[in-house]
Amino acid sequence: MILTRSARCALLAWLSLAAVACTDSRATPTPVPTRLPRPTPTEPIGLLPSPTAEMTATPEATPTIPAPVEANAQNLVQSFIDAPYRVVAVAKSPYAPYSLIVANERAPADCGSPDDPQRCAADDTCGSLYTAPTCFFFVEPSFDAAADPVTRYVARWPEAPTLSGLVTDSLRFVDARTVEFRAAGGDGAYAVQEVWWLDIVTGALALQSRVENTG
Repeated sequence: MILTRSARCALLAWLSLAAVACTDSRATPTPVPTRLPRPTPTEPIGLLPSPTAEMTATPEATPTIPAPVEANAQNLVQSFIDAPYRVVAVAKSPYAPYSLIVANERAPADCGSPDDPQRCAADDTCGSLYTAPTCFFFVEPSFDAAADPVTRYVARWPEAPTLSGLVTDSLRFVDARTVEFRAAGGDGAYAVQEVWWLDIVTGALALQSRVENTG
């Protein structure tokens, strides 16, 4: 049988479709593995911290830097200026390792002025109506192995201010526990001079002599 060209083409097409149908019915296709997305870890891997942990870590506390020495010196000077008491006399004992220190209360910081300098009582000494009214006596240990290491308060003088104030360069140790000092003052034509003894152990004060001058 002779087939025309168009009939041969149709026959070949039909045979191709039949072959494909037979192949699909007899063979099972090999499945192609599907690549799943890799899960994102939620915890750090191994020993290395996660970037988030590094970003949220609490920084160490900043160390405190000590103040410069100059600042401490300035504070020391200012505390001295602001101190309410002033040392007016010191006497070192030749009998024992200590000194007697006399201090008084400073004049108020806001008193006195270039225009009116006499409004304040003089605080470079103490004990009279015209000076700081009260002298405070202290025993201060010296730098010595046998010295008592404690500074202690001894006494105050006088009970009430009079015309005679402490003569600051008159302190003298009579013996290991007795200190002599003088007081002097006056008003107009009247003048008075006194000699006192202070027991630095008991704090007792005793008037030794008093001389008054008038005219």
